[in-house]
Amino acid sequence: MQIDFGNVLNTLKTGIVNLAQTTLKDYVAQATQDGQAILNELKDNLKTWTQALADGSLSKADFGDLVLGQKDLLEMVALKQAGLAVIQVDQFKMDVINLIKTTITGLIP
Repeated sequence: MQIDFGNVLNTLKTGIVNLAQTTLKDYVAQATQDGQAILNELKDNLKTWTQALADGSLSKADFGDLVLGQKDLLEMVALKQAGLAVIQVDQFKMDVINLIKTTITGLIP
């Protein structure tokens, strides 16, 4: 199964903006910036993993584990500079990771 990864990225970008608007109303610009940075940092891996998932050589559980494994490597620079509490920054980062997992696994039958 061939995946239009550009469409997947656009869907994720929109999802990140929506997530920022609903969870961090006072920090939408910073949250969006950090969320986009996460996507840019993970883009190559996500493309590979998404295609492997679509081909059936990677299970949804393994895909989720791979994405979750990247969490500690990701920085939320703009939100930290804005003075947002560490707990809120970590929660938003986890929300972005979950958005990525559910969006991509939801595309694969």
